[in-house]
Amino acid sequence: MKYNEKDIEFANQILTRRNKLDNELVEAWMSNPLHVEMLKEFVAIREEYTNWDFEIIKGEERERLQRAITRKKKRQLVMRWSVAASVILCVALSALYLWNDSDWFFEQKFPQQANWEQGKLAEVELILADGKRVPLGGSGRQIQDHGVFGIKDDSLQGLTYVQAKALDEKVTVVLYNTLKVPTGGFYQLELSDGTRVWLNAESELRFPVQFGTGEREVYLKGEAYFDVRKDVTRRFIVHLKESNVTVLGTSFNIKAYGDEDYIYTTLVEGKVRFTSEKEHEEVTLRPGMQSVLNLKSGKTELKEVEVEQFTAWRQGRFVFPSTTLGDLMCQLKRWYDIDVVYLSPEAKGYEFRGAINRDMDLKNVLAIVEKTSNVVFDINGRTIKVTIKNE
Repeated sequence: MKYNEKDIEFANQILTRRNKLDNELVEAWMSNPLHVEMLKEFVAIREEYTNWDFEIIKGEERERLQRAITRKKKRQLVMRWSVAASVILCVALSALYLWNDSDWFFEQKFPQQANWEQGKLAEVELILADGKRVPLGGSGRQIQDHGVFGIKDDSLQGLTYVQAKALDEKVTVVLYNTLKVPTGGFYQLELSDGTRVWLNAESELRFPVQFGTGEREVYLKGEAYFDVRKDVTRRFIVHLKESNVTVLGTSFNIKAYGDEDYIYTTLVEGKVRFTSEKEHEEVTLRPGMQSVLNLKSGKTELKEVEVEQFTAWRQGRFVFPSTTLGDLMCQLKRWYDIDVVYLSPEAKGYEFRGAINRDMDLKNVLAIVEKTSNVVFDINGRTIKVTIKNE
């Protein structure tokens, strides 16, 4: 049975801090037979994992939290993984800080063969119009590009072009820069018109240093979230592989990685038009809708979705509403910089659902997947081999 994130969270609260919940609220929630069935299933699974000794993971999680505090990240420690994992974590998160330090389990199962510190910004770079590469990291410094000044690598807003101006205003040549985000990275960008863009790992955006009087056009490879500044006189166009997205002012997410066979456009606010160049097919999205372009067939599917599932990466979370192990590992690969080898190819089709914070150690994530599935991970350096249990 499929459970949404809100129901999983409320079930978590019932199991861990029932005395602090409003009785009427609980009774109203329990009046739904599906919720009762869900809670019973959670309790049964919880009993199955009663013998878990959480002493073995507290030490590691405390160290992780200390690193997060040092990096000034304020993220809630929440992780849900399928129905079984939801209950496991209900127990784990409530008990985690009540036990003595120990990390024996994870050290035995996943020895420290590699440093999986994710989310690094050291290799994020800006490629200027003349090909010069400038490393970024929120230093606050000014960057000059071919007579254009006012480009700033801001510690809070990321790379911003709002104040960018040409020294010679008579120059009309449009200069393009490219922001390139590596594996395990992410970065923010503010374009000259005030449009804000968040780039996910292994993504790049080519954009004008200053927009002209015509259409505002950018070129995306990978995944990005756009919050477009409204301008009724100039359309905003995102060019993708064999397609494009046209908007006036809106918020939306695009996932268009070169190694995937689909392009996903998810609309949060406003209105966009998605165009497939191969089939010359146009679809208009309203909030809560997603277009899915099959690059092999050229066909576009339009469907309603929960947008948070596709934009949570911007808040530092992975959300898997219902995904295969193959897709899941593909996302982890971009974030943790790993290679995945399937010794049991059929395992790629196994389905999972849940959510995790992106600042969690990979070995902890893999341990949870193992505990709630029929797969086994063998780690050799940065190579993860996947097999099916009891093969």
